[in-house]
Amino acid sequence: MRLEGKVAIVTGASRGLGEYTALKLAAEGAAVVIAARTEQVQDQRLPGTIHDTARRINEAGGRSLAIRCNVSDPAECQAMARAARDAFGRIDILVNNAAVQAPGGMGTVRPRHWELEFRVNVHGVFYATRSVIPTMEEQGSGVIINISSVAADGVASGRGGHYGVTKVTVEAMTRAFASELAPSGIAVVALKPRGAVDTPGLRFAWTAGGAQLPADIPGPEDYVEAAAILCTATPSTLTGVALADHEVIARYGRGGVIA
Repeated sequence: MRLEGKVAIVTGASRGLGEYTALKLAAEGAAVVIAARTEQVQDQRLPGTIHDTARRINEAGGRSLAIRCNVSDPAECQAMARAARDAFGRIDILVNNAAVQAPGGMGTVRPRHWELEFRVNVHGVFYATRSVIPTMEEQGSGVIINISSVAADGVASGRGGHYGVTKVTVEAMTRAFASELAPSGIAVVALKPRGAVDTPGLRFAWTAGGAQLPADIPGPEDYVEAAAILCTATPSTLTGVALADHEVIARYGRGGVIA
């Protein structure tokens, strides 16, 4: 119960890593706002809605609130933050998880997909972060976790593609916000899985062309444990950095806190 009494918002939490993170934070005692666009399943290969995630938390004895939110719309982000505060009285944690990944390389990605990636992966992080800052500043505390990717590391060596470019920008934004918000008691960090994690989205993408998902794709246990640990950060203990899940666990240990 490392997060008992805390209130967390997780974007993109209808399925996949967002859903797994929301469930973990709830299990650690946080009330969790489930924010995403999906209210109804459109494709059975991509199951999960904001209401499904909220129901799982509530059935386990936790507290949750499902809010439809398109993070690329600043007005919807502001409405999300207002609803969270109205429901739970505060906002302690924001996990900027919502993201999209378009097909193609730098020379072949469609312009509309390039723009979509930046609207969601970059602008969405900016808008959602801005929406919670006033509440966190008033409280004098808060943690913002921006989800990055090893694709960001690959950009420097010519890999990572357009998706990696958006994640490099997210990590730069993490450092910029961390510096600006530290005096207000708000920590800002970036988290990335070491590699692929078994999610419905990964299974859909991997098997769409008829390929079999490798048997050794890890589950989300390390990733969500690292997220829970990072939720205990403060500007004086950890801010302005981008860490992979295994690095977080190596530093602080399973079940650990940042002190």
